[in-house]
Amino acid sequence: MLETLLAALTFGLTAGLKPGPLSIFVIHQTLSHGLRAGIIASLAPFASDGPIIITSYYIISNFKQFDLFIATLSIVGAAFLAFIAIRLLIKDVEPDSESSSPASFATAVKLNLLNPAPYIFWGTVGGVYMTQGTLAAGLSFIIIFLLTLSATKILLAGSLRALGSRFSRRAYHYLLKTLSIVLLLFAGNLLLEGIRLL
Repeated sequence: MLETLLAALTFGLTAGLKPGPLSIFVIHQTLSHGLRAGIIASLAPFASDGPIIITSYYIISNFKQFDLFIATLSIVGAAFLAFIAIRLLIKDVEPDSESSSPASFATAVKLNLLNPAPYIFWGTVGGVYMTQGTLAAGLSFIIIFLLTLSATKILLAGSLRALGSRFSRRAYHYLLKTLSIVLLLFAGNLLLEGIRLL
């Protein structure tokens, strides 16, 4: 049980700190709409990982075509991520804007659902830890992982919000545009990965 909890903490911390579409989106939301928007976006795994776990388990158990699923998801996810990145790139946001957009949570959930990385995690390593012990141990692994993942992103958002308040308007503007371009790069990488798997 202790090993399972330590694994959940380690994996959650690693996933929380790892650069990815959700992390970049959380940072963008924090800097453009305030800490509340960043926290809301950070909580997306609590809504998305349940369906991801069920889908990963079902596909592996019944179809054995995980590569095809991941390839399709990568291509669809790349298109959605590119759409979000371009929309954020075009949109101008003032640095003192504190409005928390309700769409930020829904967008973060969609980004996570269309990102193949969580499916790969829950279909491999996460799935092993989740199913190797008792039901209580499996549920504990999921809960500790999600809490650690979200808490890490919330701490990152808070730190960046404090740092962002020191930027000039010009630097702030360029930082947000750079984050949007990074999202576009993630989209390109997802597209290439999807094509490779096909």
